[in-house]
Amino acid sequence: MTTTPSAVRIRALSLAALLAVGMAFAGWSGSAIGAAQIPENYPDRPIEFVVQYAPGGGSDNFARMIASTLASEGISDATLNVVNREGGSGAIGQAYVAGKEGDNYTLMTMTSALVTSPVVLDLEHDFEDFTPIARLAADQLLIVVPADSEFQTMEDLLAAASAEPDSVSWGGTGLGGEDSLLLGQIEQASDAQLNYVAFESGGEVQIALLGGHVDVASSNPNEIIGQLEAGELRPLAVAGDERLTLLPDVPTLQEMGFDVLFEQARGIVGPPGMDPAAVQYWADTLKAMTETEKWQTEYLERNMLLDAYLGPEEFAAWMAEETAATEALIAEMGLTEATPAP
Repeated sequence: MTTTPSAVRIRALSLAALLAVGMAFAGWSGSAIGAAQIPENYPDRPIEFVVQYAPGGGSDNFARMIASTLASEGISDATLNVVNREGGSGAIGQAYVAGKEGDNYTLMTMTSALVTSPVVLDLEHDFEDFTPIARLAADQLLIVVPADSEFQTMEDLLAAASAEPDSVSWGGTGLGGEDSLLLGQIEQASDAQLNYVAFESGGEVQIALLGGHVDVASSNPNEIIGQLEAGELRPLAVAGDERLTLLPDVPTLQEMGFDVLFEQARGIVGPPGMDPAAVQYWADTLKAMTETEKWQTEYLERNMLLDAYLGPEEFAAWMAEETAATEALIAEMGLTEATPAP
């Protein structure tokens, strides 16, 4: 079995390393902040909280949990109106927020795709077009099949995909994002060849998988926990470096002998040119939220996520670091930049 010598890994850098990288990007951070000033009673009107994917997926659940926790725990009086602006594998929502320069009343969810996709695809926007606010959590991606699937193990699935290339279909969210990069690593590590089918949201991936339209999918655990509990889906492997607490019998890919590791970050960004005071308000507010029992138990533990908070400067440095790591991975995998289909 061949193995890929490295893998993208979401982990906080040491504080010293983060600050060093952050200093290198100080010019970008400063140029992204405009002169728009906020009132003393900010936020004095509702916040448009943009989710760039369809309802029912991990980003949608993430945004609604944030809004719910801030309200129920009394952390902020702000009204967060969650708005789904899906399309183009996240590009529609990203273009909308990137176009609201200087707007202190718009926030957007982000996943690692904001960093990875522009490396693979010819996209209009990348992470530098947004104001970093906070990274909050990380998913260990889970590989699942329908409960009645013929594939009992990951080895069964990869053997079939090796024997007959493209005969096994793999569902994921978007092109150039975490799911497709994970698939690329698995193919390189196993010599299997799977047929990747891209959808607009995790919710659509679930529907396709349960409907038998794709054979296997990679998903955030929080998107499919209901189907796992109902026995509708069956997990084959974890893409992170440790077994999930609620699924202790499911092995990691590394335990199976595959040098594959991929975890997905979740965070919040804003439009370019946000007032520094607004950025700090949300960074502090979200930090306080992550320390509540509700967030720790009802979101992180319940959905099998990792606590991964980073403030604005550290978050910007992390995105720069991940961009470099993804570029190295893409070069290693022999992938070239592609343009998504219209």
